[in-house]
Amino acid sequence: MPSRARDDALSEVVGFVLILALIVAALSLYQLYGVPAAGREKEIAHMNAVKDRFVDYKIALDSLWVNNMDYNRNGVLLSTAFDLGTDSAATGGKAFAFPIFSPAGSGGTVSVKSGGANLTIEAAGKPPVTIPLGNLTYRSSNRYWVDQTWTYQMGAVFLSQEGGATVRVGPSISVYNTSGNASVCITPVNITGSAYLAGSGPVRIETRLRDMPPYENLTGEFPWVNISIDAGDEGYALAWERAFKETARRDAINTSWYKVDRASNTAYLYIEGPYTNTTPDVSLRTIRADYRVSITSAASLIE
Repeated sequence: MPSRARDDALSEVVGFVLILALIVAALSLYQLYGVPAAGREKEIAHMNAVKDRFVDYKIALDSLWVNNMDYNRNGVLLSTAFDLGTDSAATGGKAFAFPIFSPAGSGGTVSVKSGGANLTIEAAGKPPVTIPLGNLTYRSSNRYWVDQTWTYQMGAVFLSQEGGATVRVGPSISVYNTSGNASVCITPVNITGSAYLAGSGPVRIETRLRDMPPYENLTGEFPWVNISIDAGDEGYALAWERAFKETARRDAINTSWYKVDRASNTAYLYIEGPYTNTTPDVSLRTIRADYRVSITSAASLIE
């Protein structure tokens, strides 16, 4: 065979190998940079959607107990839904367990449980009342973005990640000045239930306002009022301490009227008003809101 024909064949093989190498290099770069970037964008968007669902949930539950004071809303069922994970494909299209064309889907868990944290309200001359708060919690299982935990507890929404917790929406507590005296209005939102669901599909959270009698000895005029929360966790206790400080600062009452502090896993807000702790100058109003919460999976397809 002439040498020219051999050279032409060899050049075609070399050209094919170079093209194949370019394709492999491009796919490798896409796997290394493109897939994680797309996955991060989807997971960030999903975390924002979860945040919006928890904020909407807080607003809906607040509206329910607020309306119940004027209209009897006991037994009313509130239903809300959101996705536990991203809509990316979790299987298929993989090479060596890595996605080729699209990022792997993320997942998460949602749970509701009674107790876990206790609120104690103590007014001068009255026995303390301890209320188990319960919580609704979502924990992400992200692949490309930092994992986050969203918690609804006593009307507040908390975000926890990398060992720290912060308040994203404040609790149902207000401390304000009324004609020179201190006024405290608190709604201990109590969540009861026991459910746990994990996956990446949609879930449905159903919440019912329970018919419960009002708390005794937690409304009236007192020399002092002490509100404490045993969070059961130092990170959440710090978050509650910040929430109490924000509550007192919101209406700019005199700093000598109250004290906010923390001891281990317990944060507290002590209000004594402008006078001595023997003068009934602290007005306390407590509104009861008890909810029964259940979690079920929601159908994603109609067959």
